[in-house]
Amino acid sequence: MVLFDILRFSFSSVIWGILIACICMGLFIFLIKGWYKDATFSPVSYIVGVVLFILLSFQCVLVVGSLKIINMSDDYENRISAIVDNYYSPSEEVSTDQASDVINTIIDEYPILHYYVSGGHFSGYTAKELPHAIVQSLRSFMHWYVFRRILWCLAFVIIGAIFVIKTLSKSYSKQKRNRPQYSRQRVSRRRKY
Repeated sequence: MVLFDILRFSFSSVIWGILIACICMGLFIFLIKGWYKDATFSPVSYIVGVVLFILLSFQCVLVVGSLKIINMSDDYENRISAIVDNYYSPSEEVSTDQASDVINTIIDEYPILHYYVSGGHFSGYTAKELPHAIVQSLRSFMHWYVFRRILWCLAFVIIGAIFVIKTLSKSYSKQKRNRPQYSRQRVSRRRKY
């Protein structure tokens, strides 16, 4: 599973991901309490909050791990260049099968990459161009991957907010109903003669 590989790859990604999820949950609670000032959380609200925190933590860990992979992409490119230089001359065109072999070699060294780079998509590149093409493909995939994780986070927050507000609205409306109602009467400002 990708989460366990990220844990092995970078424990700090897990710490930062959980910390970001805590901040998101703090903002979530702050906004809900700001909107419904007199509302109280019900037990169902707390359950929804715990589930939301777990889902956000998972997504945030994936985002932070992905950003770390993007930051290390220059190291991957250097390593791929070293691998390619050992087997091919710089001007030699590398076939799809040879590119797959290079990708499998780099995945063996960095197992986390097998979630993001698959072999065989690279043809028509010289040995000198191949490392940059592989890493550029990795970067573009990782940016899209991070964007999707953020969209998942937003979806979870919206769904969580709907559930929490539904559980709050009942107690909130009861409190509103129990408030004393004052009738408004129109006061005439004309003098009576």
